[in-house]
Amino acid sequence: MTEESGKMDFKLSRQHFGPLWKYVCQEEITNVDWDSGQLWVKYANRTRKRVQDPEITEEFIHRFSLIVANHESKSFHRLNYILSAETEQLRITFTHEAFSVSGRSMSIRKSLPRLRFTAREAVECGYCEEKVMHLLANCVRSGFNFVFCGEPGQGKTEAAKFFSSFIRSHEKVITVEDLREWHYHAIHPQKDCIEFKVSSPEAYEKAVAVSLRMNPKWIMIAETRSREVRYLLESWSNGVNCMTTLHVDDARKIPDRILNMLENRQDADRLVNQVYADVGLGILLQEQETEADRTVHRIRQVCLYYRENEENGCILLVEDGRLRENRIPEFMKQRIRECTGESDIFFHPKVQQMLEEQR
Repeated sequence: MTEESGKMDFKLSRQHFGPLWKYVCQEEITNVDWDSGQLWVKYANRTRKRVQDPEITEEFIHRFSLIVANHESKSFHRLNYILSAETEQLRITFTHEAFSVSGRSMSIRKSLPRLRFTAREAVECGYCEEKVMHLLANCVRSGFNFVFCGEPGQGKTEAAKFFSSFIRSHEKVITVEDLREWHYHAIHPQKDCIEFKVSSPEAYEKAVAVSLRMNPKWIMIAETRSREVRYLLESWSNGVNCMTTLHVDDARKIPDRILNMLENRQDADRLVNQVYADVGLGILLQEQETEADRTVHRIRQVCLYYRENEENGCILLVEDGRLRENRIPEFMKQRIRECTGESDIFFHPKVQQMLEEQR
């Protein structure tokens, strides 16, 4: 992020950001937080450190919050105690001291229009095994639906952004999000894509419904939360592929989480069957501490959902980060081979090219 880009996407200059600018403009920094009178920064390698910066004080945070409030034409006081602003690359949130009794707080989260890691980096840092990388890329090519799950801050969106890069360029993609994080068109400018930005749960629901009328091959929903889940189910039943994220701590819980979000549970048996038939893959992301006192994201679980012979089931293909190759069912292998034309389900040409180019 440069000074010029800061002016363009936020209409605030380097002078407005003041001493915060040196953190905001560093690409390796993903989060800048002011909590209880302390400045903390988080890096792309997942380390988080407290920074002693005499220029950033309570007084500066107060002034900066007013600058942001003026820019957004919003009031910020003890009755309206949460202030949010968004740019192409930044999401800024303040809480007033009337709400956060430890003092005025600030959170700046950065989402850059690029992939955070390469295939080689993912394999080398233990994000996933090389065979898992090939397998999941082939699942994208074969039209499996993907649900990335995990607790907040576990890298669900970044995982979805990475694996969406294996969507073929002629396959139309529609992204639906309330905060700009996918950056699909910026990352893949030659691909067919429409980007929807919504501002309310009702608009979210409407955007998903409208997307289904625009003949997409893929719908990418930033986060499935509530009522829009029925349109998600509709897209699956209509043959539209989907990538989405979900807050759940175990991939095997995804069907129950989806069913619990439905307002109407009439014909529950049919809905359960549809979820198992259509979900596809659930992928659990989790942080893990390393011996070097760092935290890294990794794919801990990959769960395959299926409905076969009038029975629902799920299989943990990846358990605790390790591929259980002997659990891959024959129907999954056959689907991948038919869709990709490759006899080896653990070979994807683009993944192989990426790995060889990065060596």
